[in-house]
Amino acid sequence: MTESRCIWCLSPTTCGHKEHIIPEALGCPDGFVLPGSIVCKKCNNGLAHLDQAVIDEFDFLSFMASIPRKRGRSPVIKSRGNVLATMEASGPTYSFNMEPHPVTAHDGKLLSPFRGARRNIRFFFKKDDHKASVSFKVNFGQGPKFARGLFKIALSSLAYFLGPTVALSHQFNTVREFVRHGRGKDTRYVMHKFADDRKYLNQAWPPYTSQSGDYVCIFRIAMSEFLVDLSDSQSYLAVLMENADNLYTQDKWFLLPPKR
Repeated sequence: MTESRCIWCLSPTTCGHKEHIIPEALGCPDGFVLPGSIVCKKCNNGLAHLDQAVIDEFDFLSFMASIPRKRGRSPVIKSRGNVLATMEASGPTYSFNMEPHPVTAHDGKLLSPFRGARRNIRFFFKKDDHKASVSFKVNFGQGPKFARGLFKIALSSLAYFLGPTVALSHQFNTVREFVRHGRGKDTRYVMHKFADDRKYLNQAWPPYTSQSGDYVCIFRIAMSEFLVDLSDSQSYLAVLMENADNLYTQDKWFLLPPKR
């Protein structure tokens, strides 16, 4: 009898729990999960901070789409310091603070001041007669753990479609090191583009296998589509960048995190 092993730490596993491949708080598709025989409970819990990094990048989109949080809790935005958004009886409600000192948010709690941090939001208020509008921009995909979270989704997706035996292969050891510890001699990149339909939709497709035996995982979160090269040194990435615009519609693909 073959002993089940975790695709992350390679330790023996037991059943009794499951891991949502796309974070549950973003609306993981039904059944798109891995059982405890594929991901051990320790890694399931220990890598949750990478799931949170992905959740944080999509906070405004998931909130505006009214996606319930984990265990059915109401959508909320509360990880940006100077912004709070909650679902109230009157509907979605936002508080922004551009002051250099804390202010009281709509829920009665103190909201942190704007400090220019990466996740702070600078918003602009415009009043025209009896109408007012607020506009702001959100940086996307620049979080230090975001790419690790996407690679976690990619290898988990591969295990889902092709089975744990493939995901346990030594050819993914560098991916495991990057996801678990953020280590690697080079930065690992993900290809990204915005979906044509601009709808909130989570979906994954079976991995693409190159002639050299490398795997590329394809999935979509909200309005973003991703191509993740799981090869040891991302050797197939250059080929993807050269041909992606023709193979996967004419929209422009970008690398995340952005190259400096």
